[in-house]
Amino acid sequence: LILKTTNRARGIDVSGNVALENRHRGERCFVMGNGPSLGQQDLTPLANEITIGANSFYKHRDSEAVNLRYLCVGDASFMEDRPEAGEWHRILDRQHPRAEYLFPPDARHSIEKHDLYAGRTLRWFQRGVPTDRVDMVHCDLTLPLNTGMNTGTLLSIPLAIYMGCTEIYLLGFDCIWLDDYTGSYHFYDEHAQFPEFDSLAADDRWPRYEDQLVIAQRDFEGHRLLAQYARQNGIEIVNATGGWRRDTYPRTSYAKLFP
Repeated sequence: LILKTTNRARGIDVSGNVALENRHRGERCFVMGNGPSLGQQDLTPLANEITIGANSFYKHRDSEAVNLRYLCVGDASFMEDRPEAGEWHRILDRQHPRAEYLFPPDARHSIEKHDLYAGRTLRWFQRGVPTDRVDMVHCDLTLPLNTGMNTGTLLSIPLAIYMGCTEIYLLGFDCIWLDDYTGSYHFYDEHAQFPEFDSLAADDRWPRYEDQLVIAQRDFEGHRLLAQYARQNGIEIVNATGGWRRDTYPRTSYAKLFP
């Protein structure tokens, strides 16, 4: 209640997200993380599918062919009011002409100040306090979200559930952040606008290795809770990621989905 009141005072009202509820009831969708394996997958078959991407998905060679339906941006670092961030947002606007965007409340000031995304459908979400109990999990985007840590568990997968999708296929959820502390954990090597995302070592927001362990644990926990929540509600979440550390969901081959 305090969070909702605070955001409304800042002009952020997420009640309009009710328009997303059950929008795709009974349909299948593809939720994409940006792990290294995504760069090795041909995503052109997704052109006619319901697709949810995250952050810098536009860097994928098949981004134009996929033509995302939804783009989720969960990290507030992308919302800082600086020239590099503005450049990145303009790239998103050009590269995803039909996408609906979901941003954290911190984005609104910068977006309005710099007249970004003119004429586009923008939605906001609230980050709540993460729970460690499946009976407390919810995916209602009119309330503060309470699972996970990264964009996938915090926003993208809950969005798919909230929209009523009953077959949810995950791609690019490698979860290998801790495998190479100095190497890229994305399907691209460098991020011109946000070099802090080039590797864990480059990210001075979380300078201690212990911090990264906590973030990884919380994100793995978020996946486990979402998997349990989905099973309890008759929703199938399947991991079709090519390379992976995630053993939370049943697996399938991406190629089998497009015979």
